[in-house]
Amino acid sequence: MKPNTPPRTKTLLLTLMAIGLSITACKQQGNGLTPCGRGPCPPVALIMPNLSFRVVDKTTGKDLFFGSGAAYTPSQLKFQQINNGLADSLHLRIDAGNQFFNIAVMPHRITDTVTMNISGKPQDTLLFKITTHPCCGGLSLSAVLFNGDVVYTAQNGPTVAVLQVP
Repeated sequence: MKPNTPPRTKTLLLTLMAIGLSITACKQQGNGLTPCGRGPCPPVALIMPNLSFRVVDKTTGKDLFFGSGAAYTPSQLKFQQINNGLADSLHLRIDAGNQFFNIAVMPHRITDTVTMNISGKPQDTLLFKITTHPCCGGLSLSAVLFNGDVVYTAQNGPTVAVLQVP
């Protein structure tokens, strides 16, 4: 920091640094090693498992929500996460510029169920498979299945999955 930095800016920067350190902190034993003994944990960003995706017609491959002649509007797309038999709505983020959607899932178990409803179409099911990292903690999305078909894996991507609906 520059010597002339205002005190308020210094306080803000120190606070942000402290928050950043606490976010990337990991479970370490007294000897500085992880519980698995493999050295310090790498910094891990705390990001909720999420999926970016497009919805296309299974037969034609045409995007159902973006582009000319889209069959539906984004307001006709609804998601719910099922937890202990109760449905809770999920916030749908829309990236109109890049023409895709994104949903984040609050992990409750190793496989979380999400339902997708498009106005006038049968309900679809997404299964979010979550991996917990035993030595350092943290969660990550390992795979997503859409109506039984794998549409995303952590190893192979894609960054934007394609959901094909009949």
